[in-house]
Amino acid sequence: MLRAGWLVVALSIALVGSLVGCGGDSLGRHAISGTVKLAAAPLENGMISFTPVDQGTTSSGGKITAGAYKLAADAGLPPGKYKVTINAPKPGTGGELPEGAMPGDPLPPAEEMVPSEWNVNSTQTIEVKEGGPFEFNFEIAKGK
Repeated sequence: MLRAGWLVVALSIALVGSLVGCGGDSLGRHAISGTVKLAAAPLENGMISFTPVDQGTTSSGGKITAGAYKLAADAGLPPGKYKVTINAPKPGTGGELPEGAMPGDPLPPAEEMVPSEWNVNSTQTIEVKEGGPFEFNFEIAKGK
């Protein structure tokens, strides 16, 4: 009788594990990747973010390196529509206090290389669909 009880418990645990899934993503995220070009050249360094247009989905983002970005599935996007934001600081700007600054003064922000219609004023969007595609490439006409 005791063996039968343990068997029922073991089967119950196995059934619950198969229903919940081991390491599955309840949001249905997909790995997302692509390229980013600025003035026809790969954007060397920057950040890309995807913010949901509708409620109920999750946002994500990552680094752009040598003109490419890649979000693994565990940090990827579930199906939905997303606003795209791309930022790239101009090398050598920001991060240093100007001469005559007082202690505690904030650091000046870095100059942005990407036009504002791709970041602070972005209306750029993508749509992630269940069947793909999961690659999104962006070409930004010109920098600042």
